[in-house]
Amino acid sequence: MFKFGRGSKRTVGLDIGSSSIKVVELDHSGETSRLVRFGRCGLLPEAIVDGEVMDRDVVVDTIAELFEVNEIASRHVVSAVSGRAVIVKKIQMDMMTDEQAREAIHWEAEQHIPFDIDDVSLDFQVLNRESSPDKMDVLLVAAKKEMLEARSELMRAAGLTPTVIDVESFAVQNAYERNHEYPEGNVTLLLNVGCFVTNVNIVKDGIPYFTRDLSFAGNAILEAIQKDLGVDYDEANEILENPGEERLDDLQSIVGLVGEELAVGIEKSLSYLRASGEADHVDRICLSGGSSFAPGLRESIEKRQGSPVEVANPFRNLVWEEDLFGSEDPDLLGPHYMVAAGLALRTEGE
Repeated sequence: MFKFGRGSKRTVGLDIGSSSIKVVELDHSGETSRLVRFGRCGLLPEAIVDGEVMDRDVVVDTIAELFEVNEIASRHVVSAVSGRAVIVKKIQMDMMTDEQAREAIHWEAEQHIPFDIDDVSLDFQVLNRESSPDKMDVLLVAAKKEMLEARSELMRAAGLTPTVIDVESFAVQNAYERNHEYPEGNVTLLLNVGCFVTNVNIVKDGIPYFTRDLSFAGNAILEAIQKDLGVDYDEANEILENPGEERLDDLQSIVGLVGEELAVGIEKSLSYLRASGEADHVDRICLSGGSSFAPGLRESIEKRQGSPVEVANPFRNLVWEEDLFGSEDPDLLGPHYMVAAGLALRTEGE
């Protein structure tokens, strides 16, 4: 999306989330991308709230520590943004070449985004040149320059050089496409459930038909656990990660009830697609993110939507050294790294 230059056979994806920061380094020199290093480091509560950095020094130090501990030598990174300052919208434009579209995109964007055109960075991709006579479908992406610069400055302060800043939903899609198959004609709903934001991306034949961010996320689950079980934040986190048999039923009930809010957001997204005539159902749902293993969440979504739900693993089609994961399970770790892996899977020219 928003490029700053430089290509390499090794790429480093950096996911700066609200509760933790994740990094993935890949080597693309072989036939199959190789997972070289990965790691994550938790952030202090309130360091980042709703995507906004509240304690810059803590975040910068955490990024620097993450690279040092995991011995990642490359200083060039690919990162991503999401939230209210990012607009992703499919629009129609008159049929024209890519060069002509690049000249016309600013005028088109003024008709579709709620920000001053001078305050945003724009990018676009032609999706379909045969959508209707003399028209083509175009994916328009706009992000506030202020947010992009703040994210870039954050990385530079940690001694890094940003090469590309992508959109989190597209990173998730990239990771999914490299590790899973899209049956032709099927509609896939990608849900990346983070701490404060859930990235929603509805994809058909590799084309993102609808992209948005929902405010429901893992933090809502933690707040419900605190309230219903009368525990503090740290205890709620521990219960969510290791509920034990005595807490499992209570936890599944809490997650199921809170998950209704996520279901409402999904339904609104699908209603938009139905109204536009682009899709009337979802064939399957893919879940990722740090909250994807919340007990009962997958089952709750599957029951409400009536579509099979799988938990993604961005490491599925990668190769790695035998001892890289130690005693940990890649299938359990993978969903946490969906954005970071999707960013690192970008190769030169993408």
